[in-house]
This record gives sequence, structure tokens and C-alpha cells, in this order.
Amino acid sequence: MVAAESSRLLAAHQPVRVELAKGRPRAQGAELAVLLRGCLSPAWVDLTLSASQAAELAFGLCLRDYRAPQIRFHDDDDAPLPLPDRVVIRCADPAAAQAQWEKRQAVAHGVFLARDLITAPGNLLGPSELAEQAQALSALGVNVEVLNPTEHGLNLLAAVGQASTRPPCLVVLRWNGGAPTERPLVLVGKGITFDTGGISIKPAEHMEEMKGDMGGAAAVLGALKSVALRGAKANVAGVLAIAENMPGSGALRPGDIIRSYKGLNVEVVDTDAEGRLVLADALAWACAHLKPRTLVDAATLTGAVVRTLGRHHAGLYCNRDTLAAKLLKQGKAEDEPLWRLPLAVSCDDDFRSDVADWKNCGWGKVPDNDDAARFLQHFVAASVPWAHLDIAGVSERDEDHAWGPKGAVGFGVRLFDALAGG
Repeated sequence: MVAAESSRLLAAHQPVRVELAKGRPRAQGAELAVLLRGCLSPAWVDLTLSASQAAELAFGLCLRDYRAPQIRFHDDDDAPLPLPDRVVIRCADPAAAQAQWEKRQAVAHGVFLARDLITAPGNLLGPSELAEQAQALSALGVNVEVLNPTEHGLNLLAAVGQASTRPPCLVVLRWNGGAPTERPLVLVGKGITFDTGGISIKPAEHMEEMKGDMGGAAAVLGALKSVALRGAKANVAGVLAIAENMPGSGALRPGDIIRSYKGLNVEVVDTDAEGRLVLADALAWACAHLKPRTLVDAATLTGAVVRTLGRHHAGLYCNRDTLAAKLLKQGKAEDEPLWRLPLAVSCDDDFRSDVADWKNCGWGKVPDNDDAARFLQHFVAASVPWAHLDIAGVSERDEDHAWGPKGAVGFGVRLFDALAGG
């Protein structure tokens, strides 16, 4: 039953199809037609639009049309009103609009994959199922490798997942669309498929929302799907740190000291600060094995960033001003806004350990999102341009918005695709 439901629920939502239609009888020229799902008559958009404007309008309609997967055995009395079966967008150059739309449609496929994964419940999307979703991208030409953490010295990642009956893994994806000598853009995602907090267990209220604690990994997967579908002429790699954080007799304990992949020993003082543990190993591994030209991680990492920035911006931490400026600009262009926050050396005082190199958190006077970002910086090679995106406040929305319905946003896919270029 679970396997069957998982297969059905995790079948990625398909974006609307777009085709060129002949001109209406009363007008000359051709149009860009967006096919939606509904039973009403076609709607026509007859404005003075350039090719790029028509493609972007189609893209917006497509993303807004998203419907989250449902597991229901009864009629949905609250089903949304039906949409027109087709929206035809008139523009001066439909062929150019079609070419631009095809690239944006690839991004929509990636956004929908991310949204579907974030929406999936924890019993249907565990570490192995998330790894299988990554492996499915091999059909698009993405090279996918699944690593056992204990066999590769990823002890922090292994420790976070050790109480679960569903083993953790590190998934590495490579899209080689650029020159062989080109160093890749490397995207790292936190993939905690369910986060109870472990022994430092979370309150029961709203814990069901922790099925979405893999929003960073979902964004990375969506971005890899996007660049593969559009055949991006760039080298892009993804690294997913995947685990389920559970309590139990074999669980990671507060006070445990774990040797990280980088060789730094970490004293665990809070098992609910698990995201920075799995990311620390993933970032160090990526620096050692993938030689990134740029390294960016995304994670639903802290509640503190929500208190700091609300639900309108993701927190941006960056060790290079030029990279920060680029991300801020692209985030604004893609309407995935970021707000830069400080990587402060003074944060180190919060998580110094008396018995190890570092504690995994400090609960100091500064917001925990600042401490978490600075903790991660210790696992990134200083020579690598790196940015950390704390997307805890923007990964999901409580109400409908311009780019989609309430629920999973797929935040980061559009930004990462733009960063990849090609």
C-alpha cells in the first residue's frame, strides 16, 4: 500500500503544455497558447507583448496553475474553480516566444518536482524514496551516485540518521553540460525527510510540518532537473544530505562527540540542530571532491531566521561580496528575494566547546541563524566562494500567492537555474 501510494503521489506534477496557435479569424498573426486544465471556454490575452513578455506570462500562468498531489477517497467539496481549458497569448513574434517559453517550461518542471517532494508525507518520502527521485534524473543525462555515509567518513550525517530504520545517504548529482575543464557550480541541499528533533524532541504542535524539512534538497533536485531539461551548457552538481531525524534507543545523544568528514570534532548539545550537522559533512565533502567554482547550500535550517526576516526573504550568508551581489540581483529578478545577514567571527564564542572543536549550537545572544551559518563556514574551504541560504521562512506559504497556491513554494529552483546559466 505504501509503495503504491508513494509511486502515485511522487509522480511529478506536469506543467501546462504550450503550443503555437493560428491567428484568430478576426486578427492576423499567431499566438502562444497555454493549455490549462478545466472545462471553460478559452481565454484570450490580446495585449501588446514582446516575445519575452509573452513567455514570462505563460510561465506565471503555469506556476500558478499548480495543484498539489492529493490522497483522497472522497469528493473534494473545496476543489478550486475550473480554469479555462486554454489561454491564448497574442504577441508579435510567437516563434521567439515559443523558444523562450521552452526554457521557462523546463524551470517549471523543476519547481513542480520540488513542490511535489515537499508536499509528500514522511511515510511516503523517506531517505530511500528521495534518493530514488534523484536517480530518476539519470534518464535526463544526469549522473547520480548514492553514497553510504559510514563508508565515506560522513559521520555527522550518519549520526543524525542512526536512530531511524531508514538509513541516511549522501546523493551526488552531476550535470556535465559545459567544457570538461570547467569547474562546476555545486548546490548542496539539506534533506531531512522528517525532523522530530531526535532526543531533543520538538513540541507536538505543528510537528507534521517537519515533513518539509527537506526543502533545500528539493530545490537542488528541481534545479538539476531544470538545467538537464533545457540542456544547459554549464557544469552543475548537486549534493543532497539525506536522513530522517528520529528518537529511539539508538539515537544521537546530547553530549555525544562526533568526528566530522573534515576532521573537526563536534560536540552535539542539541539533536534538533541536526541540519547544520548534515550540511557540515556535505559541504566539506563537496569542497574535497567536486572542486566547486561556486558553492551554494539551501536549507530550512532555523526558526530564528523566520523571526529575523519573516516569511518574505530567505537569509543569505556569503563569504564573497561579488557572489552575494549576484545572488541578491538574481533573487530579485526571479522573485525569490534574499536578505544578506552577517557572517560574524564573534559568533564562534557561542559554540566553542570545552571538550571538542565546536558545539553544534550555542544559544548565544545573537540569533541562532547567525550562529548556524558561521558554524557551517568552518566546514567550507576558504578558497571556495560560498553562500548559505536559510529558506525556513519561505519554503512554504500559508495562503495563495502570485506564483502558486498555498503550500510548498519550491523556493530556490528559479534562483539556482538562473545562477547556473548556460
